[in-house]
Amino acid sequence: MKGHPGSGKSTAARAIAAALRCPLLDKDDVRDCTLGLETVAASGVLSDLSYAVLWRVAERQVQLGLSVVIDSPLSRRAHLDALTRLPGALVVIVECHPGDKEEWRRRLEKRGAAVANGGSGDGWHKPKTWEELQRLVEGYQGCTDYEIGDVPRIVVDTTDPEVDAEAIAAKVVGFIRSHLSCRQ
Repeated sequence: MKGHPGSGKSTAARAIAAALRCPLLDKDDVRDCTLGLETVAASGVLSDLSYAVLWRVAERQVQLGLSVVIDSPLSRRAHLDALTRLPGALVVIVECHPGDKEEWRRRLEKRGAAVANGGSGDGWHKPKTWEELQRLVEGYQGCTDYEIGDVPRIVVDTTDPEVDAEAIAAKVVGFIRSHLSCRQ
């Protein structure tokens, strides 16, 4: 999965993993577990640790012959490079691109309000307002728009009111199967 926070990655990832009947590995699940370390380590270190754990778990699943869906922003080329180095893995990027910015904003701020109002603690590190998201994206300084080379990619509009998560999953599964048949 690839996309900015609140873009619908997790919703789409859950539907895709269910459709493929394979494990879902979520970077935020790992990152959420680092809350207790926030006082002793820099945020960047904890994010790097989260990715290192995620890649190791993905590698083990691939070694076992399993497919996995990885829910992560995939915001830097180094993250994609780490995935493409996994022996035996066919990497396919599902990029979540919300076409309706107002709907994207509404969803992001709804999630942020839930966390701020005593949610489970999950997502403490995620932007809670549109302004926080804009600062985060500006901080990326364009590094999220990198060249992906020959890695297959499908872009989905996660705010299209005519297309729900299951329809996105069906589209993505068809895309993945078409690339699998080309490899065999």
